[in-house]
Amino acid sequence: MTTTFDDATWHSSEDGYPTDLGPEAAATHVGVFLAWAVLSGHASASLERDAADGVAALRERATTGGRFVLDACDGRLDADALDDDAAAFAAAYYTGGDDEDEEAGLYLEDYVDAVSPGEGDPTDVYRVPDTWDTYELVGPLVDSRFAQWQDEGRPAVLRHRA
Repeated sequence: MTTTFDDATWHSSEDGYPTDLGPEAAATHVGVFLAWAVLSGHASASLERDAADGVAALRERATTGGRFVLDACDGRLDADALDDDAAAFAAAYYTGGDDEDEEAGLYLEDYVDAVSPGEGDPTDVYRVPDTWDTYELVGPLVDSRFAQWQDEGRPAVLRHRA
């Protein structure tokens, strides 16, 4: 059984999800992370093999991260879609490790900070378009956090720098 770091249905089925949006809007933030993994060379061999056409379309930017995660991964970010380094990084950064005191990892916080200008309704994050412009706002932050994670010795939980 594989670890699931996130699933678009977890978001689209929760109370407070904007009723005027389709469930695919909940896949954008999941897809941005998976797009980062693919573009950074951290996709698993099985994802590369099983979703070869989609991976190629993502690399060519002919599809978006959200669309890719919906079409190739059923809306989920699973550990088996990532290589070992990216899976360990996702556990530390995306979910915050196994620390029960952690609500979530820094990824969602970084994502919201990158795409939300100012203090708005937290559900507005689902209104972020599934575009390469969105990726360009978030991808460099993920690169930076990956470098931080490596520099800090690959901790189980990635925290803000002191």
